[in-house]
Amino acid sequence: MDSATIYFSIGFDACAMIIVAVIMVNYYTIKRIYTRTEKLFQLLMGTLLLSALLNMAYVSAYAFNLGERIPALYYFIVMLMVIGTHSVGIFFMLYVVSECYENRPLPRNFMYIAVGIICAIGAAVAVYGCLFGMGLDTSALLVIMYAEHYAALALSAAYVYVNRKIISRRKQANIILFIAFNVLATILQFIVQAQVTAFAEAVAVMLIYATLRNPKDVIDPLTQQFNMQAFKDFARRFIASRRKFILFITNFRNYGAITAIWGQRAEELICEKARRLKGAVKKSIYVYRLADARFAIMFSGEAEFEEFRQKYLELLKQPYKIGETVVPAENIAMAIRFPEVASKYNDIESIIKFYRDNYGGNEPVYEASREAIEQVERREKVDYAIQRAIRLHSFQVYYQPIYDLKAKKFTCCEALVRLKDDELGFIPPDEFIPQAEQNGTIIEVGRQVVEEVCSFVKHCKPETLGIDFIDVNLSIIQCLQPDVIEDIKGILKDYDVPRGMVNLEITETASAKSYAILQQRLDELHSNGFTISLDDFGTGFSSVEFLINFPFDIVKLDRSLVWAYMKEDKYEPILQHYMPMLHSLGTKIVAEGVETQEMVKALDGLGCDYLQGYYYSRPMPKEDFINFLKERQTPSAEN
Repeated sequence: MDSATIYFSIGFDACAMIIVAVIMVNYYTIKRIYTRTEKLFQLLMGTLLLSALLNMAYVSAYAFNLGERIPALYYFIVMLMVIGTHSVGIFFMLYVVSECYENRPLPRNFMYIAVGIICAIGAAVAVYGCLFGMGLDTSALLVIMYAEHYAALALSAAYVYVNRKIISRRKQANIILFIAFNVLATILQFIVQAQVTAFAEAVAVMLIYATLRNPKDVIDPLTQQFNMQAFKDFARRFIASRRKFILFITNFRNYGAITAIWGQRAEELICEKARRLKGAVKKSIYVYRLADARFAIMFSGEAEFEEFRQKYLELLKQPYKIGETVVPAENIAMAIRFPEVASKYNDIESIIKFYRDNYGGNEPVYEASREAIEQVERREKVDYAIQRAIRLHSFQVYYQPIYDLKAKKFTCCEALVRLKDDELGFIPPDEFIPQAEQNGTIIEVGRQVVEEVCSFVKHCKPETLGIDFIDVNLSIIQCLQPDVIEDIKGILKDYDVPRGMVNLEITETASAKSYAILQQRLDELHSNGFTISLDDFGTGFSSVEFLINFPFDIVKLDRSLVWAYMKEDKYEPILQHYMPMLHSLGTKIVAEGVETQEMVKALDGLGCDYLQGYYYSRPMPKEDFINFLKERQTPSAEN
């Protein structure tokens, strides 16, 4: 090498050292979770810094003719330079494979390959040093050294390609750039006889550093474990790989109650749970805090998961404490198997929702099922169907006639909402109505039903066919709204429908909630000219005080109570007691679920005022209901 080439080489090595030093300063000034991948990146940086230093030492030794002046020292520097230069490729390969298998154990075959290459390099360097020291031609050994170096880089590229679905494209690009820079630097090095490999590798490592996760974005500050954002990233990478894995999720079911009692000190339980979980898994497996006391762990194999499960069961025997006080923390956990049970990230959220709402057993670890996902997906689709029907005003109202035993004809009917969706088809009321009550859309659903009933009254005039009033179900959610009275009055006014034409029904099970507000609201409705029915009597909040204090004009015996009366003798004295009591309160009685002539006679003898059920008719659209009335509404109609 001439003097220009020497200075050129030393300058590039110095630049490489500066770049790596700057990266390391920035890297170590931020608090991190030192995972296996992070530790290998540290080794890569350290090896590269040492390689640049040894390259500089070799060029300097060459410039000062150290080989002639102190041959042994010169040979020692040369061997260290060769080891450093070619070790960078090995540690780069280790880093890349660890990146591909992050949060999973490394494959055994890879470990054998890595150890074999490292041993081969050590042996080759030893032979190289001996032969170099004896002044022999070493060109063949140099070829072997470069072959080993590029074999490691080629293996790195192969692993990236095989695992391309679980590595970000930006990180893939930077890994490929590292390999490309090595190739170009080697070619340039042979052309100009200058040491530029370390500089090229330093630039490539700087690009890789730019793709590392920012600890502030992925580390939970309370537990110092990975957070929800990191979980989403890793979970999506696992799912995209299409490999089998098991996701374990655990939580404190009663964490809300714990925080209500202990306040911020409840965080001590979260930290303790994180510590226990981390202690139960291998160092290569990460623990994620998703929210509050909910944690997740991903396992790549059944044996690995079973080993953890046994440790987890032992952990359940250890009480949680705040200070010296034992806190009754209720652990719940589930195992989700991919791809047997779940196949996409949204499935995780669906299963969490299902077990959050339906957990009630004593299993320490529930095996999540495909049915759980399907049920939640069904609920979400039904919710969307409800919202779509509200937007398009596509709810249908069916009418079921109610027979008046005294008048011997149909004098009223019940308006029943129906939902038929283009995608889901017919959705049963007992499915979509509870969901609408939970998400609050029942308010608008109820409003549209009242509008449809008023439109029916205005245009079809059922009163001319003997209908005195129409029962309209009023959800407890609607009833508790402060503007419900003015809203209903406004709708009736818009359609010019008298208030007596609409009878409002509430269910007995709903009445136990917000008793005082409900009583006030029903009193206001009654004083504004509305009649009120109690639906489903006999299924829930039964009390004489309730019947006395609420202004019910009609009480509807639930179908289950009516059928029990027909089948079991012990119900006969119960209803015989109820009937005169209800009549003495000034209420009319409707029996629901009537399906046979025998039931008609028995309920008539019991003293019911009205009968409703399939014996007379199923609910039907308004056109069919009008035709039904025209055909059947005669004084001599069969009872």
